[in-house]
Amino acid sequence: MTDKRLLRVMLALYLVAVLVATVQRGILGIENNFAIFRWSFFHLVQGVDLYAPAPGQFDDLFKYSPTFALLFAPFAPWPFAVGLTLWNAMNAVGVWYAVTRLLPPRQAAWALGLSFIEVLTTVQRAQSNALCAASIILAFVWLRRGWQARAAAAIALGAFVKIFPLAAIAFALWERRRTRFAAIMVATLLLFGAVPLVATTPARLAAQYRSWVAIERQDARDLESECVHCPQKRYDGGGLYAGVMQQVRIWTGRPMPNWPVQLAGTLILLLPLAVRWKDRDNEDLRRRFLCSMLVYVVIFNHQSESPSFVIAVLGIAIWWAMSPRTPWRTALACLTVFVVSIGYSDAMPEWARQEVFTRYRLKTVPCTIAWIAMQLELLGWIHVDPLPPAPRSVSVEG
Repeated sequence: MTDKRLLRVMLALYLVAVLVATVQRGILGIENNFAIFRWSFFHLVQGVDLYAPAPGQFDDLFKYSPTFALLFAPFAPWPFAVGLTLWNAMNAVGVWYAVTRLLPPRQAAWALGLSFIEVLTTVQRAQSNALCAASIILAFVWLRRGWQARAAAAIALGAFVKIFPLAAIAFALWERRRTRFAAIMVATLLLFGAVPLVATTPARLAAQYRSWVAIERQDARDLESECVHCPQKRYDGGGLYAGVMQQVRIWTGRPMPNWPVQLAGTLILLLPLAVRWKDRDNEDLRRRFLCSMLVYVVIFNHQSESPSFVIAVLGIAIWWAMSPRTPWRTALACLTVFVVSIGYSDAMPEWARQEVFTRYRLKTVPCTIAWIAMQLELLGWIHVDPLPPAPRSVSVEG
């Protein structure tokens, strides 16, 4: 099969995932996450508190930025199933597009294939994680091509969906025009933050931002004091996984703040930028740092949920696809797919899924092991011979 045809097959599979999710969640049922997102646009326009409960419209709470509520304008006015289809298509196709811009065709196809189950999972829940992953990857690609304004827009888009894509700013630390990019980034963030003013007043927007900050702080406090071994606690697969911090709480049985572990993880992430400064023009090294970043933003995110792991899986899949085939790398990739994707699917018995995989938040474990391996490679402690060069991408038009 030619590279062009292979990428078309992967695109078709991703679109099939969108159609399956729409039938399941938009026709046979009502997807609550999409209902939350959809109503957020109308609430913003009407001046209603975005972060207040809205019984009768959706369950749970809206926890995204006011900018995200406005950016949902293209999806909100349509009938529910149509809007859901468009939203899921943007997420799935966004991942496909980003990966095919990053990797040569054969490697891109492998990475997209390994990530397929997680992409299907995230679109089944109408989540925005695939969009965040695409924004981080495209920020990297566009920075490497010298398109700083596009890269800043990609980071800002991701950050106003979920805050953690701001970490992609670290890609610019190895760039030569860092000061220029910093200025563009600040201006872009201010612009994105003010965009909701086209639909609301300054006073109402300020109130929305205060509510958003308050709900984010409360979530962090609740998680830090969570009783991780309470016998009455039910471990819902859609709940918070909270990354490495929660693993520490689970195995010690004690509440603890997130920031010490997050700080340590951030220092370890950034260490190669200093240690390998002379190698900063090495394209393979930069891509490995991207892979590490994609895993980092999940396993050190105190608000990571089960669908968030599509981002980490993409990082591991890209890392494996661009690396020499070794037994240990392949074993790590297989372990990731088994634990993160299959272990939380209906293929796993219910008791094992709930009492083992979900109770102990095992999704974090293989991702953390893979991340440590990536960091060792970035630090030069594990030698890597890059795969032979190939064309950057293949057009699938025509």
